[in-house]
Amino acid sequence: MAQSLAQTSTTCQLTTHPIPSLPAESPPDYVLVRFLASPVNRVDFMVLNNQYPLKPKYTSPITNTPIPGFDGIALVESSTSPLFSPGDLTLPRDLGLGTWRTHAILPASSLLKLPPSVSTISPIDASLIRSGALIAHLLLTNPSTPLKAGDHIIISAGTSTVSQFLIQLAKHRGIKPILVIRDRPNPEPVKAELLALGAEAVLTESEVEAGLLLPKQPIILALDSVFGKTGELLAASLAPGGKFVLVGLLAGPKASMQLTTQHLFNRQLSFLPFRGSEHLKRMGDEQTESLIGEIARMFVDGTLKRPRVKVVDWTTAGEGEVEKALKEAVELAKGEAGHVKTVWKLT
Repeated sequence: MAQSLAQTSTTCQLTTHPIPSLPAESPPDYVLVRFLASPVNRVDFMVLNNQYPLKPKYTSPITNTPIPGFDGIALVESSTSPLFSPGDLTLPRDLGLGTWRTHAILPASSLLKLPPSVSTISPIDASLIRSGALIAHLLLTNPSTPLKAGDHIIISAGTSTVSQFLIQLAKHRGIKPILVIRDRPNPEPVKAELLALGAEAVLTESEVEAGLLLPKQPIILALDSVFGKTGELLAASLAPGGKFVLVGLLAGPKASMQLTTQHLFNRQLSFLPFRGSEHLKRMGDEQTESLIGEIARMFVDGTLKRPRVKVVDWTTAGEGEVEKALKEAVELAKGEAGHVKTVWKLT
């Protein structure tokens, strides 16, 4: 039997229904996939709370309610598309595919294929590529913010999946990332963990505000996933001529930052948006799939290591356990510092 976690208002319910199949009269270019793993991302929380402009595209066949999930890894079981064959591993190309389910029939154009050479990748690792390691790579190679070995950059949400992938990739290029983490009673273990991954320095928000421990070398780029007060701290840390890139809105969709003439005229800072989906569109299919293959190989050969995650296995979870895990993940993301991402192991 297939399963899906369907959204009803701001709650979700695990439902069971027959495994779908591609009918003989199916139109060309459709694929039946079996999802292997799907992470619970910040954007999913925003979708569940009606705070995100993009909504799930699919509904549960039983409850007729939206199926959440923007990210994951799936195995092709059958296909009417010449681009996909049974056994291919795929990632979402489009947003809103409803990846919190075990099976789906999807347009071939909505999927990206991993090369056969990385077929041994762990499903948990692979599920973190699209919205984690891939985004980190794009941020470091963005033509609008060129970087070279020795450059210092500052990054908010330092314990996030993207940040932890970013510091590993930066280390290989000789770029020196400074991570900013939320204040917490005992930050030292978290700092030690991030420094071991390759961070140049790890500061709490209070330490940044106090001007402590910042390097003598100029910080030329700020990558901010929080906005609000945290964004203001990062902007204040930039050297004249530096660039501020807005990556996310963890402070909420209504958060704001105060900019003054000091930012724009005296210090000549640039403020830029970043949307990973738009970058991928500009890259095109061939280049995007090549880059995803390159990142997947880094997981296989051990160059990239995933952050700590909480894996919830749908195949062994008891009644209500999945829904309980989702509620706990939402509450942790709202409150405690050092949020650990939840990943659904689906099949």
